[in-house]
Amino acid sequence: METPVSLFDMEKPRERAIERGIESLSDAELVAILLRTGTKGKYVVDVAEEIMNKFEGSFVKMKNAPIEGLRDASCGIGNTKALTVKAALEIGQRMWKESLKEKKFLKSADDVYDFCKDMTLMPVEYVRVIVVNSQLGAIAVKDVTVGTANSSLIHPREIFGIAVRYPSSGVIVVHNHPSGNPKPSKEDEDATYRIKEAGEILGIKLLDHVVVATEGFYSFSKSGKL
Repeated sequence: METPVSLFDMEKPRERAIERGIESLSDAELVAILLRTGTKGKYVVDVAEEIMNKFEGSFVKMKNAPIEGLRDASCGIGNTKALTVKAALEIGQRMWKESLKEKKFLKSADDVYDFCKDMTLMPVEYVRVIVVNSQLGAIAVKDVTVGTANSSLIHPREIFGIAVRYPSSGVIVVHNHPSGNPKPSKEDEDATYRIKEAGEILGIKLLDHVVVATEGFYSFSKSGKL
């Protein structure tokens, strides 16, 4: 049975964090620490819960929202508090990218997904080129195109314009689906085969094309389509 949350706990999540550890706090309580104070008639945790509900409990949606989307006069959320929340979410994403530097060998589609999971937070489609050596170690990583919320632009010249600069063994192409569904479209399939054919002419193998999303990933190589 859960321990009832007292009014003291509701009003002062900072004290709870010090006493029980920051990991013990709920998502709303973590946001409450960033907000610091509530507003007239509302505890800070109540305000934080309203914000979480506004974004359907998703930090990803909160991170991708414009600063105007976080401001809420009725909850006492002005520019300062909105920017504080946005800054904390940005720090989290940068910390994730920093942790990925430790893992540079991409021996499977799962490794690629872990390496590029930051792309699942992007609000529009990006295309990332990963150039690898014979040991499947990443020697160059670059985002080459930006699309709309449901369309990206993948062209072989952009892919191999990067790869030819390095003594590469092959390339891995990754792009994200902001919709959350990693299933490739017909356009994704056509682009994959164009890139594969161009690579064969240049002598640079397309090792995989991985579509990443919040619901998982799709690998053309793992699916036997490369």
